[in-house]
Amino acid sequence: MNFLPSIRLSGFVAIVILGLSACANTPHTSVIQPLEKSAVVPYEKLLVLGLFNRYEVRELGERKLVQDINKGGTVAVAATSLMTTTMPLNAKTISAVIAESGADAVLVIQLLNADDEKIKVKSRDPKTSYKVNPLGYYSNFYYPGGYYNVWEVSVQEYMEPKYLERKMKLTLMTELFIPKTRERVWAIESKANVVRDLSRPNYHPFMNAEAAQIVKYLRADDIIEKVAATR
Repeated sequence: MNFLPSIRLSGFVAIVILGLSACANTPHTSVIQPLEKSAVVPYEKLLVLGLFNRYEVRELGERKLVQDINKGGTVAVAATSLMTTTMPLNAKTISAVIAESGADAVLVIQLLNADDEKIKVKSRDPKTSYKVNPLGYYSNFYYPGGYYNVWEVSVQEYMEPKYLERKMKLTLMTELFIPKTRERVWAIESKANVVRDLSRPNYHPFMNAEAAQIVKYLRADDIIEKVAATR
């Protein structure tokens, strides 16, 4: 049962997202499809589904979104938490995961475009350390009287190796679907300029910024609960 008409797996984004560095600006987000009047909001339970071909990438994006959504009253579940690393990402698998989750709505995030600019080689700033040791009283054959306040100073300069930097422009689409009606009821698009440092493959601030933007728009349209329910 394939009811997500805009699904397309983003195979080339795997390395891109896994290698994002600290230099990522706040995504510029715009509403592509305003919330449909037929939507009954806020939703009690959302399934978060990342459409990337690598499990690690999907898990990364879904986990951050789930964490931010769960700060309110809506319960969010990551699709990867209901899948194994070897399960294929296709219509059959997605339909099974949606049914198992029992979610009222499905939040789908996927990459629309990634424009890479040329790779640049940059040098890091050198670091210099100074070590100063007081020697105190100094005396030898030529200066039998000695000198006071004699110091030893050593200087050591450390030069970090050069690193590769790649600038990219990413465009991400986030859509909200209703399983019962197979209807898309809401969609936003985010664009951001990102600088990728190839020497830091496990640092992902862009996903944090993107998740914050998505949740901001979800709350603005009352799609999710803003305050956690009192238990």
